[in-house]
Amino acid sequence: MNVSYLGPKGTFSEIAVARYFSNNISKLPKSSIEDVFKSVQESEVDYGVVPIENSVEGSVNNTLDLLSDSKVLITGEMELIINQCLLSQETNIRSVTRIFGHPQSLAQCKNWILSNIPHAELITVISNTEGALSLKKPGDACIGAEVIAEYYSLNINEKNIQDYSNNTTRFLVIGNAVSTATGSDKTSLLITPPNTGDSGSLYRLLEPFAKNEINLSHIESRPSKVKNWSYVFFIDIEGHVEDKNIQETIGALKERGVEVKFLGSYPKNQ
Repeated sequence: MNVSYLGPKGTFSEIAVARYFSNNISKLPKSSIEDVFKSVQESEVDYGVVPIENSVEGSVNNTLDLLSDSKVLITGEMELIINQCLLSQETNIRSVTRIFGHPQSLAQCKNWILSNIPHAELITVISNTEGALSLKKPGDACIGAEVIAEYYSLNINEKNIQDYSNNTTRFLVIGNAVSTATGSDKTSLLITPPNTGDSGSLYRLLEPFAKNEINLSHIESRPSKVKNWSYVFFIDIEGHVEDKNIQETIGALKERGVEVKFLGSYPKNQ
């Protein structure tokens, strides 16, 4: 089995792949989340793993937008506790003058950085591993998983520098087929309401879910990119798309002129 992820080696996405799948897989790092989606859609790999949401910094908008535009389906999910480290060739953090990191990782550690290395220049990179590969000068450091130190022969200057101990990232597993119902599932939908602009439109959007006793576990809006100040909604609900009440809800929404895109049904993270 081939699985793509946001690389290069040492990213939290790679750790998520190892936690979710068995050891009998071939891991294929990609340079961007877009490339992970492309590798799945073009059947270069069986599955891809992408970050979707962080408990501190919120949703990964790039992933949401790609779910909107892509034909791939969500087939699974997992949560990973994020333990960020400060890594460098230095032996003392007082020598650090530049810190490389993914924007979300830098944001997750901003209070620690301000308290311990307030004058360090922060440099954003596409992944934390890319940050490790960018260490060229004395005083350079990066933020990332502990395993990066092993991969790239760096010192672990400090562990667990994230500002919140419960810092967790939710990852999605994406593929090309609908997962079989397990009895404990979640379904993700992309909802585009009719552009009426009248009051009560959001209520009418949610009413069918309530009537069919469907529990909404998550709802998030994103700009539609079609018209200014119009929005689409990403909705996670409990149940499988094959369930009768979900089928009836989707039908009721379409009768009201709502566009519904099925993003996937998959086992709930336990």
